[in-house]
Amino acid sequence: MRALLLAAALAAAPVFAHEHASQPAKKGEHQDAPKSFEKQPSVGTWARCAVSGDVFRVAPDTEFASWRGRVYAFCCPDCKPDFLKNPEKYADAK
Repeated sequence: MRALLLAAALAAAPVFAHEHASQPAKKGEHQDAPKSFEKQPSVGTWARCAVSGDVFRVAPDTEFASWRGRVYAFCCPDCKPDFLKNPEKYADAK
């Protein structure tokens, strides 16, 4: 019975790919935001998450990773580990 109640509760709960720690862009805005930077971007800079592709504004708690001389910003803490596992999959072709 417990398992059935748990399954029903999970099925009714909304599912999110990931929660944004940073401010996301409105649909269609800032589509030219870069996926990587020469140096760590300052708070308020628009960026594109290398993993999810979401466009967001860099916040004080935004996480970053460097790879092959470029800095990548992540829209949420869930994206950085995926990038670190396989940076070639997500990094720019530069």
